[in-house]
Amino acid sequence: MRVRERDAIDYAGVSAVTLPAWLRFPYRVAMYTRLRYWAWWLGQWIDRAPGRAVGLVVAVALAGGAFLAGPVRSAAT
Repeated sequence: MRVRERDAIDYAGVSAVTLPAWLRFPYRVAMYTRLRYWAWWLGQWIDRAPGRAVGLVVAVALAGGAFLAGPVRSAAT
């Protein structure tokens, strides 16, 4: 897949803004703690109801596949 010059400039611009913002972001520890809590909670939920977790993954995969079918189909024509 080729990357257009305009896309490469956009990606570089987003990276140039995101990296310094992340390095200077004052709440990194709080975000890390919150993300660890959500990961722990998700692990507990999967342990309690593994069938429901598998069903959710399947439903999201089917919905994502249906969503991507439109752009892929229109790009093929």
